[in-house]
Amino acid sequence: MEYRFYVDEQGRPREGLAESGQGSRGSAPVRAVSSGRVVDELSEGEELYRAVVEQATEGILLVDAGTKRVIEANAAYQNLLGYGPEEISRLMLYDLVPYPRESMDCYVEQVLERGNYVSGERRHLQKDGSTVDVEVSANTIYYGGREAMCIVVRDITERKRAEERIRALNEELEDRVRRRTAQLQAANEELEAFSYSVSHDLRAPLRAMTGFSRILLEDYADRLDDEGLDYLGRIQKAGKRMGALIDDLLDLSRLTRRQIGRGAVDLSTLAKGVAEDLRRAEPGRRARFFIAEGLSVTGDAGLLRVVLENLLGNAWKFTSREAEARIEFGAVEREGRSVYHVTDNGAGFDAAYADRIFDPFQRLHAEDEFEGVGVGLATVTRIIRRHGGSLWAEGQPGKGATFYFTL
Repeated sequence: MEYRFYVDEQGRPREGLAESGQGSRGSAPVRAVSSGRVVDELSEGEELYRAVVEQATEGILLVDAGTKRVIEANAAYQNLLGYGPEEISRLMLYDLVPYPRESMDCYVEQVLERGNYVSGERRHLQKDGSTVDVEVSANTIYYGGREAMCIVVRDITERKRAEERIRALNEELEDRVRRRTAQLQAANEELEAFSYSVSHDLRAPLRAMTGFSRILLEDYADRLDDEGLDYLGRIQKAGKRMGALIDDLLDLSRLTRRQIGRGAVDLSTLAKGVAEDLRRAEPGRRARFFIAEGLSVTGDAGLLRVVLENLLGNAWKFTSREAEARIEFGAVEREGRSVYHVTDNGAGFDAAYADRIFDPFQRLHAEDEFEGVGVGLATVTRIIRRHGGSLWAEGQPGKGATFYFTL
């Protein structure tokens, strides 16, 4: 006997029997489908499902939600753990993961409660007892009228190995940086100590040289001709310059050793104080200062005063030959940060040598034009760098200069 089922136009089964291809009064038309055709369609659907699951590159595991027994596992999952089809079908979920039963029961409850669950990175147990790193996601499904879990597993062993290699390389790099930093710090400390020692020890012979030359000028001037007096004058001048050089070297050495303080600093007030000191030192100078108000930063007040003393002092020095000097201190916004500047209308400099002026003992003007030993801007550079900032300059000969810095 052949059984027939009746379905509507959408293929949905209808209750009861239909005569002559019609359903009950008022119902949609129905058509008869033989039981054999239904079986064929179900078989085709199952084959398609199995083909998709078996060909999947990711492991797929079906587990009964109540008993925690394995219902089915595809080839990818079997190969990942090293089990055969019959072996894995006899296992429970607890046999496949290296976690306590309580933890896995909680995991299953979360999946059932939410309907789906992504647990991220976990580990599964291989047949030989070793573990493999995997990425897991799970969904609730219904299998034969019972709740089950479909667990999708992706092997991330290679990714974990790559991450481990990167971590090891980073640790090695950090170790190299630490060792190199320690070596550089030791070398800098040794160099600073040497510089301090040499500068300090030079004071004694320098005092002797300048002292005896002064005695010659005072006590034996009448016995020397003009040429001899000129030589002694040159010795005195050179001694004075060397003394200033030693002082600057010692200041630079102390600056490197000093700890940086952190606090609110009013740069406008500091600049006004420096400008007033410069005016008092040379009251006859015709010079105008333009200092912006409200320039406040966080840093070391003492060291930032040294910065302004050098920059404003340089502007004062290099405008000494101007009929009316103009010196400005202000700030502008560039790319979201404050850039401070000191601008003057003095002698300026050739822009081709802009980088050299920040090196110790580098001078772009002759000594008979403007005095100095060339350490001031090197000091400024160190202070700015220790405040995490940068320093640069622009200028033209005879048209003044502008020094910029950030903190």
